[in-house]
Amino acid sequence: MATKQNVYAHLQNATAPWSSLLVTPPGSTATALVKPPAGFALRVVQGKKCKTPEGLFNEFARALEFPNYFGHNWDALEECLADLEWLPAKGYVVLITDAQSVIPDDDEEYETLLEVLNDAGEAWSKGQTPDGRRAPFHVYFGVSRQGKSKRKHWGLEELPLTEPETPKLKGRTTRAVSQSPRKKQL
Repeated sequence: MATKQNVYAHLQNATAPWSSLLVTPPGSTATALVKPPAGFALRVVQGKKCKTPEGLFNEFARALEFPNYFGHNWDALEECLADLEWLPAKGYVVLITDAQSVIPDDDEEYETLLEVLNDAGEAWSKGQTPDGRRAPFHVYFGVSRQGKSKRKHWGLEELPLTEPETPKLKGRTTRAVSQSPRKKQL
């Protein structure tokens, strides 16, 4: 049985899933929880501005600094996400805040978004960097518990926020070993 990685370990690897659900505990925010390693590009997409595909294209273009030739359609989004040459980094983390607001009224368009993000993550995992290196590319859909309930089908795996507990070994204890003073021989 595979151990489920937490968000911190997951974002450092160029492995699937490339898009995940990040449920924030009360009193916290998604931006406070996602801390990528040095050299990674973290870009925040405001989900409240992504209620339509057009709004989503504009917000991704802003957050990821897409070039002027970005065509504001699904194919262009996929192309730009799989390129990012204007944003050199060791890895890429896109955090979508208020993700319950992302294309809430069109399941087909939402599914297209998930496909585009999956394709981009897969491309980066196969050596998409200029030097042919694999690079992590992950998108986190940040929501509160209440926000999570606003969408019936997320189509995303929820990653845990904390380290999985290490199983304790039964019957083993750690004892301190003390050195006894050397006895004088007679």
